[in-house]
Amino acid sequence: MNLSNFGNKLRISRNKKSQEKEIFIDLINTLEHCWIRTNFLHEDLKIDFYSYDEAYYKMIEDLIFLKYGEAASGIILWYIYDRFNADGSLLGLEITFPNKPKKTYYLKTPLDLWNLVEKVLKIK
Repeated sequence: MNLSNFGNKLRISRNKKSQEKEIFIDLINTLEHCWIRTNFLHEDLKIDFYSYDEAYYKMIEDLIFLKYGEAASGIILWYIYDRFNADGSLLGLEITFPNKPKKTYYLKTPLDLWNLVEKVLKIK
């Protein structure tokens, strides 16, 4: 790769919405990786980093809340912290949208989460 041409011919054809989606998915993947790492240290290596990492998680949670609001941030944080049972099986999340029957969502990927968050944000 010739870096001298970097930027001269670079044309980003993404719109703001697709860029936000990519950043969201990357954020969720990174946050989930950190949460898994924190739990691995605690459960497998018996090293307690919960109190050390707590301020970082709190800061990220607050930023998610500021960006997405209470309902969507609750879903995002459920996805990171609580979507798996103790045996590793995927839990469902029951949501009732206005004038719709209750539905259970099984969120396997950050893209699934993005799609549900988009639905929730449209209700506002």
